Amino acid sequence: MEYQDRNDIHNCVIKLRKNPERRREKVYIGCGAGFGGDRPSAALKLLERVKELNYLVLECLAERTLADRFQIMISGGDGFDSRISDWMSLLLPLAVERRTCIITNMGAMDPVGAQDSVLEVASNLGLSISVAVACEVSFNKSGSGSPPRESNIMEGKAISTYLGAAPIVECLERYQPNVIITSRVADAALFLAPMVYELGWNWDDLKELAQGSLAGHLLECGCQLTGGYFMHPGDKYRDLSFSSLLDVSLPYAEVSFDGQVCVAKTKGSGGVLNFNTCAQQLLYEIGDPGAYITPDVVIDFQDVSFHPLSSCRVLCSGAKPSLDSRPDRLLRLVPKDFGWKGWGEISYGGCECVTRAKAAEYLVRSWMEEVCPGANCNIVSYVIGLDSLKATRIIDGNSSWTTFEDIRLRMDGLFELEEHAVLFTREFTALYTNGPAGGGGISTGYKKEIILKKQWDVKMFSGGLE
Repeated sequence: MEYQDRNDIHNCVIKLRKNPERRREKVYIGCGAGFGGDRPSAALKLLERVKELNYLVLECLAERTLADRFQIMISGGDGFDSRISDWMSLLLPLAVERRTCIITNMGAMDPVGAQDSVLEVASNLGLSISVAVACEVSFNKSGSGSPPRESNIMEGKAISTYLGAAPIVECLERYQPNVIITSRVADAALFLAPMVYELGWNWDDLKELAQGSLAGHLLECGCQLTGGYFMHPGDKYRDLSFSSLLDVSLPYAEVSFDGQVCVAKTKGSGGVLNFNTCAQQLLYEIGDPGAYITPDVVIDFQDVSFHPLSSCRVLCSGAKPSLDSRPDRLLRLVPKDFGWKGWGEISYGGCECVTRAKAAEYLVRSWMEEVCPGANCNIVSYVIGLDSLKATRIIDGNSSWTTFEDIRLRMDGLFELEEHAVLFTREFTALYTNGPAGGGGISTGYKKEIILKKQWDVKMFSGGLE
């Protein structure tokens, strides 16, 4: 077992790599997870089926899950993704055998804690591995720094900056580890880092960085590229069979030193990989397609094209640096206390079920106004099966309501005080014997509501390259 030196801290100025070595002509990078709830067994299938994989990226951290980790950590739980031990128990034996490096952002708020967990798993498996950590560091007034740990979180030092590929590349250069654990890193950068390291790219190779970031962006959501979240019966372009979705392959990319990118799925797998799935994923969360901002490069996606080479491989080209090729600031996430959230749900079925839901909403709002005047302005109501995607309060009558046979009322409230959230759940539960007929299946709950606010902070990387 090897613990990397936790005092080996470097600043966040991007310095040009000195004589970067081209270690491979091509590098193969797979996506083993596209979000925190992904399936470890699917990642193992990818690792088993694609023997040439050099890297497997587990992208498991979103702003929602980061906020959840913050809440869990300040309540005494793990600040890292507690499922990391399950993932590593399944993947490490074959990954170590194949010499496939695993890169993951499951470190979340406590990457060093995640490092400890992975080393413990490896020890139990009888494996000798190296685990490196790439994360943001908090500095105190004396100038000393440390990775995020529970003490820092409890002191309110929970700001997370979207880091780029550079700290991961440095881990690869210094340690050649079996596993790299990160805190909040831009999703595409998790994939870009091994390209930079293996293919001999430098930080001023903007064309290659743009193409590499395109590959990372396409891979980052896992099966969304290969047919997951795509199937739509009745649409001739998206009408996949149920069985086709049963064995959807996670995607991987073959990236050449000159920036050529080919995304792929495993042969004989389900799902689909084609122009449409690539185009859908390309547009996912990018904002301005002419200036997609990452910590490493600002990318122009407007001329990207996809050329299917087979049913399992698509050539991707046309990503280029934007006119303003480097961001002047980095995005930071700051936890903010938004009080307490309370919620309740109840089902109604049969004749006039929506009208009964409307009556139930009226009663809960009225009861809350009696015991907590003014609370109604912070409560939103909707009917699942009618208007839940709009999330608006039921107000006007509608003759079409009589056609619904099974609906569910949902009400959410945001309150300053915990006792008001608890009170809301109790008033909602009172619908059982005090509300309209035929209501059932009530569920309620409340929790502390922490939201991560976005700030474009002072740039941590230099305006130029050193």
